[in-house]
Parts: sequence; structure tokens; C-alpha cells
Amino acid sequence: MSAASLSSPEEAARLAAPPALPARAQTPSRLSRAIFFPVKLLWGMLFCQSFLGSILVVGWSYRLARRSAFRRWWKSAERSRSDADFIRFLGEQEETRHSTAWPNWFLQPDFAQAAHGQPRARLARRLLSLVQALSGSLWLNLRLGLQGILNTWVLTLPAGLFWWFGWYAGWNNSFNKGYEQTFAGPLICIAGILMFIAAMFYVPLAQARQAVSGEWRSFYSFRVVWTILRERWLSCVGLAGLYSALSLPLTVLKTVPMFLPQKYPFLEGLSEPEALKYLNAYFFWCALAVFPSYALLRVLAARIYASGLLASVRSGRLSPNSLSACERSFLERLDLLRVRPQPARHPFVRGMQWTGTHLGSLTARVVIVGIWFSLVAQIYISEFLSYHGAWGWLNQPLVQLPWFHYLPK
Repeated sequence: MSAASLSSPEEAARLAAPPALPARAQTPSRLSRAIFFPVKLLWGMLFCQSFLGSILVVGWSYRLARRSAFRRWWKSAERSRSDADFIRFLGEQEETRHSTAWPNWFLQPDFAQAAHGQPRARLARRLLSLVQALSGSLWLNLRLGLQGILNTWVLTLPAGLFWWFGWYAGWNNSFNKGYEQTFAGPLICIAGILMFIAAMFYVPLAQARQAVSGEWRSFYSFRVVWTILRERWLSCVGLAGLYSALSLPLTVLKTVPMFLPQKYPFLEGLSEPEALKYLNAYFFWCALAVFPSYALLRVLAARIYASGLLASVRSGRLSPNSLSACERSFLERLDLLRVRPQPARHPFVRGMQWTGTHLGSLTARVVIVGIWFSLVAQIYISEFLSYHGAWGWLNQPLVQLPWFHYLPK
């Protein structure tokens, strides 16, 4: 008979539960946060300078968004709201343990515990555990970033291709005077604009759903995302407005290098290596605006998603079966999956509420279309003032990859 069979039920439950997080990981001090915040910020700025690094930023931001959604649900429950209790709650299950702290760029969240490995394991296995502990977050960021950007490209890249081809057709027609093809460029551009606006109704909350659930397939949960969009339409208007507002300074920063020699004539005398060094430094410091803006938009979208999902479940518009396993488990542990019966209202009140809701939703859709068009207008004005090639059309730093490094040919 094995020793496990002789143990009590309490002992068996204790052995089956995941190991507790180290005390320092459960309650990070303010000093450690103050020290590591600028370090994580600088790494994020550095990663925004390359294609591969920007994919890591996408994965990192998805992990941050997931933790933000968990915290939003935690505050909705009738529980203690201290940071220590929240972190301890996350550490109780394996699927949420990686969210106990802000995401790292390289080290695993439980680095101190993972680095030691099994004390009695062979040296090679302990070395492997050390390597995994040193690079666990790196590979996780890369995997989540690839999944995130590939899904985003499915809905946004076609619009960028239409913009690029339409712009090329328009300039080609203006030089070659092909009057029979006068409308080809504008029509292609208009089609691309409509495709982008339609996609951006869906993409921000779909990115949030993928980040929170941890499943790439959840990006295509059209019914769930649309239900949340209708539930939080006013918040979605604000989110779209923030996208456009934060894109404006980035559009200026992207266009400025074209006109720098006019303001600073000494730049005309720089050699090519000196000019390259100057521009690399310029775009690195531009990331001080790009990286926080990108992370902020993901966090706010995750909070809107978490709030809308919870409201939709409580009102019965979404069933618990439509949630991912992680979401359902987390909300069940907080006892938040109960449907709240709606109080009976007078038919006149119900009619007024229905009219106000649908009128407000229709108004919000019109406003959102105008907001997303304002972002598209920034793109076209920027490319007219300073053409950045195909990448200026195919990638928008706050929507897709936060790659902000436009070196002229």
C-alpha cells in the first residue's frame, strides 16, 4: 500500500494544490516596483525599434491586459481588496499564477523558485531549469505576441494593402495621365478605409478577449465580442477617441524627421553613419510615447471587456458556456456567475429604455465611424507629407505592431 493512500483527505488536497508563491513574489515592495518600472520601460522602448522586438511587446502587453482584467473582476467581488489578497488569490491556481505580478521581459514570475529546480535532480536538469527560469517570460511573450499579431493582421492587413495599392495607383495615374483609370486609386482607397473602420469596431475588444482568455481562437468569438460592444458602447466610443488622440503625436513624430534639416541645417552635413546614429537615437526616444500608449490602450480595452463580460453574464445576455475555461473558472471562484433577475418595469418605462438604448447605440456607431476616420486621415496626411513606403500603410503602431523605426532610404 502506498503512502498516498494512507494520507488524510486534507493532506491529499494539500499535496494536489499548486505550491505557494514565495513571500517576496506575493507582496512586492514599493521600492522594488520603483526600481524595476524604469527597467521594464527601457526594455519596452528598445524592443519597439525592431520587428521581432515589437512582437515581444505585443505579447507583454497581452499579459499586462490579462492581469488588469483579473483585477477588474476581483474588485467586483465582495472580497478584501488588498494587493496581498489579490496576489494570493491569483497564486491559488496554475492558470493564473503567471499574473501574480507585472509581466517580465525575460525572467519567469517565480524565478527564485524555478531557478533552483529539484534539489535532488541531476546537474543537467538543474541547468535546464535555470535556463528556463531565465528565459521563461521571453518565450511566453514571443508566443503570445505571434498569436496576437497574426489574428490582428487577419482583419487589419487587407485594409492596409488596399491603401497601399490605391496610393500607388493614384500617383501612377497622376504621372502617366491615364484618364480611363482616374477612379481606380480613389475607389481602392475608399474600400480600404471602409474595411479598416469596420475592423476597428471589433479588433480592440477581440484583442482583449484573446489576451484575457489566453486562447488565440477566442479572437474570433464574434457573438461574445459584439454583445460586449453593445453592453459598453459608450466606453468603446471613449476607447476609439483615445486611439485617435494618442495617434496624433505619433503621426507628428513619424513625419518630423523629413523636415529636421530645414530647422537644423547642420544635419545636412552629417555623414551616413552619423545620420543613422542620430535617427536611431531619435526613434528610440520616440518610443517613450509609443510603448506606454500601446500598453495603456490594451489595459483599458481589457477593463472594458472585463466589465462588459461580467455585466452581460449577470444580465443573462451571455451564458457561462460562452466563456473560456479560464474566465469561467476565475469568475466561479469569485462567485460572479450568478444571473441577477431584472426588476419588472412598466411597459412605458421599458419602451423608453429600449428607445434610448438603441438610439444611443446608433449614435455611438456614427461617432465611432467618425473617430476611426480621423485616425485614417492622420495616416494619409502623414504619408503625403513624408512617404514611408509600404510599412507606413501596412502597420499602424497603436493598432498592430508597435514598431516605430522609420529610416529613410
